[in-house]
Amino acid sequence: MPPSQDQARPYGLSRPTMSDAREAVHRVHGDSGPRAWAEALQAAGLSGEETAPEALDRLLAVLAAGDEVSQLCGHALQIRAAMHTHLSAAHALTRS
Repeated sequence: MPPSQDQARPYGLSRPTMSDAREAVHRVHGDSGPRAWAEALQAAGLSGEETAPEALDRLLAVLAAGDEVSQLCGHALQIRAAMHTHLSAAHALTRS
């Protein structure tokens, strides 16, 4: 059974998606965003169409180890993903 809306967005925070990562990379890299995105996907061995959290985690690790701008983007999305995980767990505890 898929998670309820409450579980998917605890406290209004959603887990970042591949689309969120693409938009963030394009935004922080400006004109070189498409190239930076393609390079990160290639380094992570991904197509960019993946939906599994593990695929995004792999991409974020590549970004976090990249150039300074990519590092900032990767770390920010890793923080958001971690916060979602922790808030989901807290929400589950307080709702039970």
